[in-house]
Amino acid sequence: MAGGPRVDEESLPTRTFSPPAIVIGAALLAGVVFGVVLEFLVIVSLIGQRLWHDPALGHDLLFTLPLLLWVAVLAATVLGVVRVVSSWLEVDEHGFRLHGLVRRDSAAGWDEVAKVLAIREIDRGLTPVELLDVPETAYDGIYLLDAQGRRMLAVSSRMFGHRAQRITLERARAAGVEVEDIEVLAFTELRARAPQALTVLDRHPNLCLALLALFYVGHNVLTFVVWGL
Repeated sequence: MAGGPRVDEESLPTRTFSPPAIVIGAALLAGVVFGVVLEFLVIVSLIGQRLWHDPALGHDLLFTLPLLLWVAVLAATVLGVVRVVSSWLEVDEHGFRLHGLVRRDSAAGWDEVAKVLAIREIDRGLTPVELLDVPETAYDGIYLLDAQGRRMLAVSSRMFGHRAQRITLERARAAGVEVEDIEVLAFTELRARAPQALTVLDRHPNLCLALLALFYVGHNVLTFVVWGL
C-alpha cells in the first residue's frame, strides 16, 4: 500500500531544534566529572569515615562546610545539565523562541531584531573553546542583536547544529533583518563591536576556567584539613 505524500520538513513554517546526542552525552559526562570525579576526596572522606554519625556534622559550620560545598556543587551541576539537555529552539517566519527547564524563555519577533552577526570564524586565541572542532559548514557564532546592541539570541552550531544556524539566517533574511556575514573576526574586535553580545564566560574563558580549578583545589584542601582521610 502506497504511503501518503512525503513532507519536506525543511519547508515547514516552524523548525524546532534540540541539542544533538553528542552535546547531551558531553553534558552528562561533565556532570559526572564535576559532581563526582573532582569531588572524590569529599565522597571518600564522608563515606569512609561515616561522618554522618559525627555530632559535629550539621552543628559545627567549619566541620559541615565541605559537605555544604559538595551539595552546592551537585545542585549546580544537576541544574546545568538539565538546562542543556532540555533546551529547545523554535524558529519560524514570525521570530524565534528559546525555552527549556531551568531557564527563562526567550522569545521575540523578527521586527525586534535589529541585526544579525554571522561569523564564520572567531579568532579567540588559545582557549578551551578554540580546541572544539565545528563542521566546515557551520558558523562559529551567530548573534541576534536588538537596537541597543544587546544579545537576544546566540545560535551555536555546537549546541543546536549547523541546520539551526542556516534556518535562522534564512528566516532573518526573509523577514528583512540585516545579516552581516563575516568570514573571520578577531575576538577583541567582536568585543569592541558588540560588547553586550558576549557573556562573562565568552569574554574571560581562561579566567573562568582558572577560578573553577581554584575552587576545586580549595575545596579538596579544605576537606583534607577539616575531615582528613
